[in-house]
Amino acid sequence: MIHGNDMHFETYLFYLRELMRFPTLFTRPDQIESAMERCRDCLTRHLRGYRVYRDRQDNLIACPEDIDPQKDLIYLSAHLDTVDADASEWDPPFSPFSLYEDDHQMVGRGVSDCKAGVAFELFLAHLAGTGQIALSNLVFTITFKEEGAGIKTARQIGKDLGHALPVSRKDTFFIVLENNITVSTPPVLSFYTAERGNFVIRVSDTIDRLKIILSGLKQWNPVSIRPDAGVFGPETTVFTQKGGHVCSVPRKKNLLTRVIEQSGSTDFLLAGDESGFGVVPSTIKKGRTQSPVVHHLVLSNRSFDTVEAVKAQLDGIPYREVKDFSISQGMNFDAAFSTHPLYRFLQDDRRNGLDIRHTHNIGASDATIVTRCMPPEFLHRFYPIVMGPGTRSQRTATPPRLTHGKNETFDKKSGKAGVEFLVSVLMEMGGIHPSGHNQADTGKGGQPSG
Repeated sequence: MIHGNDMHFETYLFYLRELMRFPTLFTRPDQIESAMERCRDCLTRHLRGYRVYRDRQDNLIACPEDIDPQKDLIYLSAHLDTVDADASEWDPPFSPFSLYEDDHQMVGRGVSDCKAGVAFELFLAHLAGTGQIALSNLVFTITFKEEGAGIKTARQIGKDLGHALPVSRKDTFFIVLENNITVSTPPVLSFYTAERGNFVIRVSDTIDRLKIILSGLKQWNPVSIRPDAGVFGPETTVFTQKGGHVCSVPRKKNLLTRVIEQSGSTDFLLAGDESGFGVVPSTIKKGRTQSPVVHHLVLSNRSFDTVEAVKAQLDGIPYREVKDFSISQGMNFDAAFSTHPLYRFLQDDRRNGLDIRHTHNIGASDATIVTRCMPPEFLHRFYPIVMGPGTRSQRTATPPRLTHGKNETFDKKSGKAGVEFLVSVLMEMGGIHPSGHNQADTGKGGQPSG
C-alpha cells in the first residue's frame, strides 16, 4: 500500500514544505501560533471521529472520540518550535528561513528538528482522511514549545495522561518523532527508550572564580557567557567553531571551554545566548577591561545523573536553575521495553533499506518531560519510544549540516526509508490499517488539493 510508493512520499514532502513556510522560533510564540493553526486545520479536515483541540499549554491534540481501553493505545508526538539561526553562518546557497530543495535534500531551520516529525503526523492524517488507511487507538500530539529556556509545554500532556488524555488498560506507547536517522550506506535509524538528562545552570562571578568553578565541574559543558560590562574595541579577539547541538559537542572539543580556561582576570567574554542553552556557540568574543568584571556563565550537564547527584556536584556553588531540575533528569525504560514483543519486532526489522539500532538519546526530548510529569501509577504500562524520520547532524559533511547549527538538512533518501519504516511499525502495532476505499478530496495522483 505505502512501501516503495514514491507518490506517497511526495505527499509527505508536501506537508514538510508547507511547514517550512513558517518560521517557528521558540522565542516567537506568534510564529508558532500561525503554524499551529495550519496544523490544526489539517488535522480537523482529515481526522473524522476525532476531537481536535488545544490544551492549556497550547499543544495541539487530536484524540479519537471512540477509544478502546482494552487495546494498546499509541501517541504520536513532535514539536513545532525551533532554535534560532544566524544566516551569516550558513553556507550558500543555504539560508535558515528560506527553504532550499533539490532532488536529494531539503535545507532550512527546523526541517529535521522537528518539522519532519510534525509532517509525518499530518501525512498520516491525510492518508486517513483520503481513505487510504484506517486508524485505531492513535492519538496525535504536536507540542508548542520544546526548545530552549522556559516552560516545556509537554508538561501538560504528561499531567493530562489518565485524566483529560486516555491511557490503555493494556499498553500505552508514546512515540516521539525526533530526528533519528544517520545518513550512511545503508541509513541508520536509531530508536531510544533511554535519554540522558539535561540539567542547565547559571553561575555568576568574575572570570578567575568561574575558571575554578568550571575546573571542578568536569561533567558540565559551557554553552554561553556574558559580561556585566565592557565594550568590544579594535583589540577584540574573535574565535569561531562549528557550533551545533551541545549534546554532540563534548566539553573538551567545545572551544568556549578552552577560551575560558585561558582567559585572565581582566578579560571579558561574550558567547552564545542563555535562552538557547541547547546550542554550543559558534562565535566567541574576547576583550579587555581595566578591572575584573562579573560574568554570567551557563553550563549544561547531559548525563544519566540523578537530581541528587547533580545537587551534590553543585554543593557550595551559588547557582540558579535555568531549566527546572524537576524535569531535567533523564529516563531509562530499556529494561522494561527489552522484554516487549514490539522490541523484538524493531530489532528484527531490516526492511526499507534501513539499519535499525537500539541505543540511547545523547540529548533529551519531550519523552523525558512527559514521563517526569505523568501520574506515576501508569508508568508500569507506559513505553516512551523516540524514533522519527528527520536527519541527524552531519558534522563531517562538506559543508557541515548541523541540527542546532548551520545548514540543517533533511536527507530525502533516508527520510523516505524512515517514513516507510514508521508506517510499518504502526501497522504492526495496530494503530493503522489498510483501507479498502478512497475518497474524492485528493488532487492528481493522491496529492493534497490544498
